[in-house]
Amino acid sequence: MPRRLLLILTEFPPSFGGMQTHALELSRWLHSRGHVVEVATYRLQDGPAELPELPFPVHRVMSRVSYHANLRKLEGLAREMKAELVYSSTVYFGELAGSLGVPVFCRSAGNDVMRPWIAWPFEAGSAMLDLPWVERQLYRRWRKWEWPERLEALMIGRRSALMQGSARRMQRIFANSEFTCRLLREVEVEAERVSLLPGGVDVNFFAKGEGGRERLDLAGDRYYLLTACRLVEKKGLDTLLAAVGLLRDRGVGVELLIAGEGTQRGRAEQIIAELDLSQQVTMLGYVGHTRLRDYLHACDAFVLSSRDVVNPKTGLRDSETMGRVLCEAGASGRPVVATACGGIPSVVEDGVTGLLAKPGCAVDLAEKIEKLWRDRELGARLGRGGMDRARRQFDWPVLFRAHEQAIEALLDQ
Repeated sequence: MPRRLLLILTEFPPSFGGMQTHALELSRWLHSRGHVVEVATYRLQDGPAELPELPFPVHRVMSRVSYHANLRKLEGLAREMKAELVYSSTVYFGELAGSLGVPVFCRSAGNDVMRPWIAWPFEAGSAMLDLPWVERQLYRRWRKWEWPERLEALMIGRRSALMQGSARRMQRIFANSEFTCRLLREVEVEAERVSLLPGGVDVNFFAKGEGGRERLDLAGDRYYLLTACRLVEKKGLDTLLAAVGLLRDRGVGVELLIAGEGTQRGRAEQIIAELDLSQQVTMLGYVGHTRLRDYLHACDAFVLSSRDVVNPKTGLRDSETMGRVLCEAGASGRPVVATACGGIPSVVEDGVTGLLAKPGCAVDLAEKIEKLWRDRELGARLGRGGMDRARRQFDWPVLFRAHEQAIEALLDQ
């Protein structure tokens, strides 16, 4: 039965990434199923952009700064379209359940719980901060400012309180990993309202990669490891580079390709120089979606060496809550070596789709990589296991059917 659905998708094209792809494909799926769909997302920040042509309205009205102004606008949009249900890509909009009297449910990727990014969490000043020209100026500077410690503590406390209250009002939450399920239980969301739903990958796209090494200027007789991530502290690049150094010293002939950019690039280049790894490591920089698929098919194994990071000033955690790129590696048929950190064990099954190492332990990581290097049949078996699990559990249609079933169940109640 067609339903009238307001989708609050804070990450949406033209920006690009895993969450944006999830938002776009989910909205297209629900529309194709006959539902009346309208999307609410952030205002564009930087003028004209190439936007996809979509057969449903996309309201680019939300502020990246003013939380309470967003609540007012979303309530107005829902009433105007006579929404029967509201879906959100974060836990932040459960307040609408009370004001609208309709079911509200969401998907949590965990980071929205650990590090609430509700920029201005106060009602006072929310209307002024919602003015587009004010927002543009603030948003450009927000993350560069060093707040006095007391003000930062006050902001974090208020943000966390809003996040927790909103999450508890959600009628249903899909969590992307067992790790995220635990985070939600810690903020006292009722367990029966939370369901595990990891994944999100276009299996058909990643299964058909053109992995010719010649096209990528890679040698045909080398054993290549690939990692693809934002180059930030939690990705544990220092651990991975140390592991590559250990493997070289043991005579294990592997070469590491690093795809991505970020604040830790300079540190990674420094470690490469200190360990004299220039012959074993190549920094690829930013790699687009299609190009990444080709590198996945060209490599022998995929590696992710994430670890938990805690900000010493604020106490906020940063963890790998799932790792969508691990789903993409599985869909490409690549064996995975990853750390048993955060939500990674929800997508990498040790000994079935990959091998799990201790977070932050270069010795253990090197041992797991060497195991694949020495036993190529093991790598092939793990790769087949990863592809099978991606088709059964992580493919977009699997996730979208679960969303549609949740919508019907909530409305039938």
